[in-house]
Amino acid sequence: MLEKTVLETIEKRALLEKGAHVVLGVSGGPDSVCLLSVLSELSNSWNLKLHAVHIHHGLRGEEADADQRYTQDLCRRFSVPCRVFSYDVKKLAKEQGLTTEEMGRLLRYEAFETVRQELLSEFGPICSRIAVAQNQNDQAETILMRILRGTGVDGLAGIEYIREGTIIRPLLDVSRKKIEEYCVRKELFPRTDSTNLAPDYTRNKIRLDLIPYLQREYNENIIEGLCRLAKSAAEDKAFIYEAVDGVAKSILSQEVETAIIERTPYCELSVAVGKRLLLKTLKGLGLQQDVIALQLERADLMIRKGATGDRMDFPHGFELLISYDSARLGTKKEHLKELQGENEREEFCYLLNPAGITDIPELNARLALKIVSLADLENFSPDDPYRITLSASAELWQTPIYLRSRQPGDYMKPLGMQGTKKIQDLFVDEKIPAEKRAQIPLLCTGQEVIWIVGRKISENYKVKKDTEKVVILEFILPA
Repeated sequence: MLEKTVLETIEKRALLEKGAHVVLGVSGGPDSVCLLSVLSELSNSWNLKLHAVHIHHGLRGEEADADQRYTQDLCRRFSVPCRVFSYDVKKLAKEQGLTTEEMGRLLRYEAFETVRQELLSEFGPICSRIAVAQNQNDQAETILMRILRGTGVDGLAGIEYIREGTIIRPLLDVSRKKIEEYCVRKELFPRTDSTNLAPDYTRNKIRLDLIPYLQREYNENIIEGLCRLAKSAAEDKAFIYEAVDGVAKSILSQEVETAIIERTPYCELSVAVGKRLLLKTLKGLGLQQDVIALQLERADLMIRKGATGDRMDFPHGFELLISYDSARLGTKKEHLKELQGENEREEFCYLLNPAGITDIPELNARLALKIVSLADLENFSPDDPYRITLSASAELWQTPIYLRSRQPGDYMKPLGMQGTKKIQDLFVDEKIPAEKRAQIPLLCTGQEVIWIVGRKISENYKVKKDTEKVVILEFILPA
């Protein structure tokens, strides 16, 4: 019987505890009506407290109004309190640049979580779950949709029985046919959402066209086969994430909105583990969905092979930023804070004028440039830190050179040193106060610093005995 299957799923997957409060999404359709009925029966022996939530999306006029009335009447029949949330989904979707389907999903889970948080406030630290009614057919449709989009092993694992420790899916081992038969047997008379019958969305096309075709022409048990594939992939996924957990602490440091990945130990990971580390990190930062395999592949390659200053965007305002020996994942807002430091400041960045004077209005200063021969340096004084000489090598002057404020990932090979060092570390070594660091001009090519104005020059561009042409740079402050 269906009831037995659901109970076995709940116990095997540890979806609920006895005495739990369950926020239950009820649309009025067969799946959610079945789940409401089954959990109502189980609530007597398990002492469950059910809290139904119905979402009126404002999309289907009288049909949606009738769904709401039906759901409220059904909840009264089962003595389950019902909260209704009403939205203008179409308007909100347009304002936020989302499809109505995406907006509706976000609003549903937002409403579910609102009720769950209210329960926690009222009853204290209780076991609370959000139960949604995806079933075996939904699982098969999800797998097919992901295959068509080119998913990896994680995507083949399909819909999870429990997500984020709170969202549970007790019907995931039950077919839609069994659900419909249950509703007839229990005389529940669920509603039918007309939009589910229109082949306007990819999932509807898969449900209405592709799966029936595959059942008819290739495998009448395609749904069961796809669900077995999902369970097998889920086992492999769990094994890989155990490896991810084992290495994360030695590679990753994570805060609320940003994470730092050390590049050298990351490069020792297999690609499979590396990409999962990135995905898990993004989820921990708040990017729960919409990350595709191609983005993870690109990010993994960028951490392994990328140059300092390389960036890539993830959905919803997240990005990856490469620096010399680390990579930063987080929101663009947090990266901007890193660029700016803790206190707001005025950034500046000016392309060096190779013909003479570069003005820097933010500092009320200017940079003068002159090219001379090595012989002309006989009377040059090396004692002024704001007046330096550099080799006028063709390699250096073939790339754009900027005078700018510091950025994450800036590095330098200081004069006399064998290796490179992050500018941040050099500032620490020089005991420069944090609030002063943003004001120090840097002469840069990309993320490589040629001159920390007034302090250090690069070993890579020093004047040598065989240098023919020399650049004289003078940073001029107001008198």
